[in-house]
Amino acid sequence: MSKGFTLLEMIVVMAIAALLLAFWLPRAARLMDWIETERAVRDVTTALAVGRNGAVMQSTRARVVIDTDTLRIDRLGAQGWEPWWRTPGPASHGVLLEVSNPVVTFGPTGSVTGSVKGFLRPRDRPLSESSTSSALE
Repeated sequence: MSKGFTLLEMIVVMAIAALLLAFWLPRAARLMDWIETERAVRDVTTALAVGRNGAVMQSTRARVVIDTDTLRIDRLGAQGWEPWWRTPGPASHGVLLEVSNPVVTFGPTGSVTGSVKGFLRPRDRPLSESSTSSALE
């Protein structure tokens, strides 16, 4: 009766582990792409909500500018548009943003001028191959 493992048993265990890892890695990559895309969607929708709420609460106009590397909100002041809120854009999550209208303006009552429709997808995949694209509306 031996108290260790034989070389053959170790090779079989390592082969099974390698096989499982080979099947898991592509799914893990897609999962990480999906997570980062969802974070970017949440950032954009948060910027839109903050812009609208800021316009209503301050009884002024607010402009949300959606760019790949920056999400920013400006408020209309006496000297024109004044910076109010800045945050990194979808590129900070490794996500590419494609929108139809990058500027959305909210009035003092929360009314909106311009709407945003677009797609967020992992930067390294074309839209036709991306399974994690999310529509913004």
